[in-house]
Parts: sequence; C-alpha cells; structure tokens
Amino acid sequence: MYGFPVLMLLNMVMLAVLAVQLHHSNSLQSRFADSMDTPAAAAMYHTRGGGIIAALLPIKFAVDYVTPYKDQARRGTCWDFGTIGALEQSYRKHGVAKGWLDSNEYVSFSEQAYGIEVMELCTGPVWRNSTEGGEVPLLYYLHKGLKDSVFPTRVCPYTSSPGHDWDCPELDDAFVRKSNPLSFTVNDMGTFYDQASIKHKLVQSGLAMPVSTTLVSVQHMYPCVGKLLANDPRCVAATCQLCPPELPMATCCVPADSTHGQNMDGEFLAHSGMQVEDGHTMLVVAYNDLFRTREGATGGFVVKNSWQDGFQGSHSMAYWMQDVSEWDDRIMCPNSFKYKPVHLL
Repeated sequence: MYGFPVLMLLNMVMLAVLAVQLHHSNSLQSRFADSMDTPAAAAMYHTRGGGIIAALLPIKFAVDYVTPYKDQARRGTCWDFGTIGALEQSYRKHGVAKGWLDSNEYVSFSEQAYGIEVMELCTGPVWRNSTEGGEVPLLYYLHKGLKDSVFPTRVCPYTSSPGHDWDCPELDDAFVRKSNPLSFTVNDMGTFYDQASIKHKLVQSGLAMPVSTTLVSVQHMYPCVGKLLANDPRCVAATCQLCPPELPMATCCVPADSTHGQNMDGEFLAHSGMQVEDGHTMLVVAYNDLFRTREGATGGFVVKNSWQDGFQGSHSMAYWMQDVSEWDDRIMCPNSFKYKPVHLL
C-alpha cells in the first residue's frame, strides 16, 4: 500500500547499488527513462548551470519492484529500514533483469542483522550498543566493512521491542557468515536537494531513493463559530488567539488537542505554524505532479514508510498515480487502515 504528497525535503540520497542496468520494457515510462541515458539527452535536460529542466520530465513516474512494507515498531531504526528497502528494491530489479527472480518474487533482507553490523563498525562510546538513530549514507562510507553484512530475514528476524538491538545469535555462527549468498557493491552516492533533480534521478535510474526529512507538528485550530464554541471563554475577542490566514471566517480560534503532521489519507501536511518535531527516513518510490491533496496542495512524492499502520491511513500505488478513482481504490482495498502503508510525502 502507498501513501504521503511531498512538502518538506531536506536531504535526498540515491545509492547506485550493484551497478544495476535499467530493465528495458515496453512501457512509456521505461522508454522515457532509457532515452535520458544518452549524452544528447543529458545536454537537453540540463541547463548551462547544471540544473534540470523540470518541464521535460514526465508529470508522474513510479519505480518498479518495490518490496513490501515492514514495521520498525517502537525503535528508532527508520535509517535501517530505508537502507534495506533501497537494497531490496535494487536486488529485485537486478534479479528480474538477469533472470534470477520472477517479476512477482523478491528477497527480504534483515534490518536486525544490518543494524548489528553497523554497531560493530561504530565502536566509539557515544553510538555503540544502539541502533537508535543513524544515517543511510553509512552504507556508502562503511561499504568495505558492510559489503558482506546483508543477510536474508530468515537468518535474523527483526526484534520489535526496544533494548534488543543486538539480538541475533545466528550471526555468531561462522557457517552462517561463510554461507551467506548476499554481497553488494556501492559504486557511487549522490545527494539531491531540489525536486527536479530528485525526479530526474528517479526516472533515469529506476531505483528507489532514501529520503531524510524533518517531521513537524501542526497546531490545528477551531474557528469560534457556531453553537459549539459560542460560550467558550477562549473566544472572547479581547483575549482570544487569532485565527491563522487559512481560517478567515473568524477572528478568534481555539487550539485543537491534535498536533499530528499527517492526515487519515496518508498525506503529510504543509501548514502555517508548523514546528520541527523530529527526523525520519523513508524511501521515495514515485512522484505525481498532478495529485491534489485534502489540504489543497498539488503534487508530491510517494514514499514507502516503516510506520505501524493506524489512523494515518494509506492507499494503493494506483491511487496515488491516479490510475484508479478513490471509489475503485476503496472497493479493491475496502479498509485501507487495515493494511500496511507506503505513504505520500
């Protein structure tokens, strides 16, 4: 399932893993991506200063072979899930192109094992013994030590409870390490900060891209109108809190209890009065410049998230790409809150 339009991008990282070649297909999007891989196309899509001409990019695009959602639970391991998600999609894309995998097959990698391997390399007193917080670029900077450190999930299942960062007795077995069939090479890493460059790389490479962004809290407001707040002392004009610009129907407003930065349709919110709350890593898998959110914003990136499903909601990729209507999406997925989400950022 997919869900969350993009409102705040601080840092986008694309890891070119396994020297993956584009998987050629007959789709228009794939042919477009292939056409961008030539010197002539590079000159056409870039300005003299090196910028991307956004108008020449497709209005919407989704990468193939994204692997299913996983839940990081109550641990601060979003960076781990973002890294493994990128590796899984790259491996699946490469495997289908080479004939190792059928198009409906994938290999699940272990976030638990990868976190342990990173902790083994980070021996300083501050970060050792914890996977609470990290960075996707560790895969690049520590690639010599991590190239043989990705294991199938069956070797080391994820432990959802905090305080079990080191749980994986199988990694102490020399035979398990020696017989591990997985290995990878990071050929290069690029960091992209503007939307046009991110979209261009997404289309050109066909690879999912980890994104590091801030999360925000939003102070939602109720306008002092109607019987509900008619006698509320917080609505006295002389002492009340003024309404934000998007609520011009009243002078006074009452703060709501909720400060969530996401709505129940799987969308992150852009709103006046936003306050930075935390940081988070997700996986960008698509974008749609035409999608209109509940708040009235147009355009956004679709991200694979690692949060537990709940009131934040989700939708199918077909919905975010506007290939099916909302009604069709509800019929095919009648209770979207039941299923595991990929969100629209």
